[in-house]
Amino acid sequence: MNGARWALHWFLPWALLLPSPAPGAQETSLRPFRAEYSLSRGYLEFARVEVELRLPANGGYSYRAHTIPIGLTAVLHSDEVTETSQGRIVDGQIQPLKYRYLHAKSTNPRQVELSFDWPDLRVTNTTQGTRWLMKIKPGTQDKFSQQLSLIVALANGKRNIQFPVADGGLTKQYSFYIQKEEIVSTGIGPLHTAKVIRSKNGRPSRASLWLAPELHYLPVKVERRENDGEYTMNLLQVHWD
Repeated sequence: MNGARWALHWFLPWALLLPSPAPGAQETSLRPFRAEYSLSRGYLEFARVEVELRLPANGGYSYRAHTIPIGLTAVLHSDEVTETSQGRIVDGQIQPLKYRYLHAKSTNPRQVELSFDWPDLRVTNTTQGTRWLMKIKPGTQDKFSQQLSLIVALANGKRNIQFPVADGGLTKQYSFYIQKEEIVSTGIGPLHTAKVIRSKNGRPSRASLWLAPELHYLPVKVERRENDGEYTMNLLQVHWD
């Protein structure tokens, strides 16, 4: 399930949007929600992605995506992918504390965990029983929380958006820019969107996102090119808590 792995990193796992601030926390553009997306390769829909953002009263956040195979794919593959990011909102900005990625499958399951140590500006990476430390800069995101940071930046009117991300055991610079405006068909009707292109370390992007301002910049469509084809996520439904 190649597509399931990238789906969670995009949000695709993606969803984010605007909340009431927790006591003592600066207001952000985030709001708790639950959303469901279809995941397709070409014309074949092979999985559903369930995404949830929770904002407890203590000023923290919990962001989770779960990819489940459907149809013939579910018969042939038992793969499920879960991605979570937990942290806090500090001065209106996302500050991750724990990140976890789990690809559950019958052979060679994969699990990755990151723990952020902000006083010492470092991250502990754990994967397949191996642990190592990595230095980070202020404002560094994990591969899932970067989606929340993008939404916050767009909702605050920013158009030149960049921040470091702990990605694959390294720190990479993510850059985003708005390419154009488009009307996108979704499970809840046509929506006006901003098409956003993302690049890593200045390299050409293989992914595009369509975010809807009327849904607080919730991503409603995501496309990514892989070696085995093009994968697309489309919004089916969203509920605001």
